[in-house]
Order: sequence, then structure tokens, then C-alpha cells
Amino acid sequence: MPTSQQLEQRLLDLIMDINAVDVHSHVPAHEPFARSLRDLLGYHYYTELAHSAGMGKSVLDEPDEQMIPALLEAMERIDNTVQYGWMLELARELFGFEHDRLTPGNWEPLAEAVRHAASEPNRARDILGQSNIGKVFLTNSFDETLDDIDTELYVPSLRADTLVFDLHKPQVRENLERVSGVTLKGGESLKDALSAVVEHFWAHGARSAAISLPPGFRAYRVADADFNREAERTLTGSGGGDRQILQSGVLFHLAECCRQNALPFQLMCGVVRDAYSHGVPQGTDLPAAGHSLRGLLPLLNAFPEVTFCLSVLNAGQMQELGAYGWIVQNVVLSGHWWYLNIPAHIEPDLAARLQSVPKTKLIGYYSDMYKLEFGLPKFNMYRRSLARVLARRFVEPGYGTEDDAAGVARLMLRENAVRIFRLDEE
Repeated sequence: MPTSQQLEQRLLDLIMDINAVDVHSHVPAHEPFARSLRDLLGYHYYTELAHSAGMGKSVLDEPDEQMIPALLEAMERIDNTVQYGWMLELARELFGFEHDRLTPGNWEPLAEAVRHAASEPNRARDILGQSNIGKVFLTNSFDETLDDIDTELYVPSLRADTLVFDLHKPQVRENLERVSGVTLKGGESLKDALSAVVEHFWAHGARSAAISLPPGFRAYRVADADFNREAERTLTGSGGGDRQILQSGVLFHLAECCRQNALPFQLMCGVVRDAYSHGVPQGTDLPAAGHSLRGLLPLLNAFPEVTFCLSVLNAGQMQELGAYGWIVQNVVLSGHWWYLNIPAHIEPDLAARLQSVPKTKLIGYYSDMYKLEFGLPKFNMYRRSLARVLARRFVEPGYGTEDDAAGVARLMLRENAVRIFRLDEE
């Protein structure tokens, strides 16, 4: 075995032993693992890829006996993808699947294994133990109950999209009044309601806020008079006005709440929602090229005490993101989001980050998963890429020793997240 491969394997062995922190997922705290094979195959990666390869959307409305074979038949056309590899890896490691491919002829024993495993006690802990993941951040709507969340395993995170972009919807305003206990009349009452929500989340163990922003979103500080005017129009349902004023004002106030509660703010930048009208559910969003992060600068400059964890969706922004990590003190680079979550994108971007951004400002990876089972293949994919890049683009060129590389890996997979999100204070 060549020396470089030996070095990569030694680093991988060390990296596989690191108990990782997953700082962004969509795992539902009260239904965290799969109870059926449909729960796994229904992950949007498989339905959208199969649909892209020719499967009809109506398949997804069929019962398991029709839906699963039809989906698996379509998945034969996507077996070249990393995502197909995730399914095989989790099926083998978590459910004892022994075949090289998952087909319409061999899925039923796997389905039975999934159903049986779901009935086992401490199933969530077992999955995370096999995946070597110690904490999983959730994505919680502002009106979601936070009671009975197992905070030994899960970390609540306030998803702010609805608060920023959907206050024009009556149901959102009604829910905000209900959970905050504040009657919404104008700008000041809206700020009071937002503050109450953030404080409620903090009291229930939340350690971050998070939002996904459209390409080119421009955040700016809004004058109180302008904010109050737009808030009153929206809260009274009178319509009209400039919705961007309200959006920026709410975002800035949420950042202020993060400052007051020492919460990092995770900003996920660049998704165009509902761009493809013919897509399957959760398969309609796309990235957009040609946009910049500069619209965030007023927000980053206004709140130097807030740590902003930035992710991008467009490969053309990776160098710009790296420069923000290089220059802007309160910016942390976080993970490899969505369409960039394949080794072909991860590895060159990871090499650039390692060679240009302080190691204490790198959160290596998050799963973005909807069920805990996907943490295993997703994190393992990243661990293999991390070992390869550290060996070939860090140790071999002489930027650090093998011990240095192991230390960087610990920072990226665990220690930075523990420090940034203050998980050691729980």
C-alpha cells in the first residue's frame, strides 16, 4: 500500500473514532427514526432523483406494495449516485442487508428488518451510537412544542423562515400571538413577540437560530418609523407596502435576540423555493448562480457579537464564502449544504477552507437529515473525504503534521461545535 494511502487510512481510523456533533438536521424529535422502509425511501433525494429519471409522481401515492417496487425500479437509473450509496450503506450497517443492490425482488426482508428495529428500546441511541454522533440539532418551528425533547440527544434550534417571510399569513400571526402571549398591533408588539419566542426557545435548551435565505437576499437596518408602518400594515391585514422592509426589520430583531441570548445564527444562503413546479414534494427547490453574499454585510457588521454560521448552495460562491471566513471575525463556515453535499464538491472546497480559514472557524459537516439513519452514511462519506483531504492536501504538502491533522479533524467534527454553541454548558 503506498505511503499516501497508509496515511489516509491512519487518519480515517482516527476520524471514525471522533464523536461528532450534527449542527443541522430536520429530524422530528418525537419520530426520529424510520418505522418503515417507506420512511427511508421517501427521503426527498430518492423521490426527486427517481422522478428526474422518469418516474411518475403518482407512484408516491400508492401503498407500499406498489410504491416501493416502482420506486426501486426507477432507482436502478440512479445507482451511480452518492445518494444511492447512502441507502446501501445504512441498510447494511443498521439492518444487516447483505445484497449489492436494493431491487424490487429483495426489498421485503429489509422492510421487515426496519419494522423490527423500530420496536427495539433505545433505538435512537443505538443508531447514533453506531453512527458515532453525540448530539443532533433539530429544526423547530416557532410554534412547535418543545416539551419532552430528549436534550441528551437533541438540541432545539429556532427555524426563523416563517417569522421573517410569512407574517402576511393570518395563521402565522395567530400562532405567534398564541405562543408569545403578545397581542400584535404594531412594530413594538411584534418585537416583543419575537423576543418572547427566542427566550422561550433558550429556556428549553435551544442553542441556535437558523434561516434559509433566497439568492441575493439583502438585509439592512430599518428605521423604526418604517418598520412600525410596515408592521402595522401586515399585522392588521391591510396589505400593500414594502414587504422587504418588514423582512429585514424582523431579521435584524432576531439577530438582536441572538445577541442578547448568546445564540449563534445559522444562515443558509441561496435556495430558490418552488423553482420547479412539476417536482415531487420537497423536490422543487434549486440553487441559482451569479449571486453574492454581500447583501448580508449590513447584518454581519451590525452584530459583531453574534456568531453567524454560513452555508451556501451554489458552488460559484464557495470562494466568496471562504473569504468571509478568512476576513469576518463573526463568520463561521458550516458544512456542505444540499446540492454541494457530494465528495466532488466537498473535497476541493474543504481543501481551500483548510488552507485559508482559521481552523477554529470550521464546522465540518451537518447531515440535513430527516431520519437518524441517514446520519451514518452521510457522516461516513464526509469522514472519508476529510481523511483524504487532510492526507493529500494538508499533511503531504507540509502544512501540518499527522498529529496536527488529527487535531483539526477533532475541531471540525466536534470541538468547534461544542464551543460555538456552548454545548458544554448544558
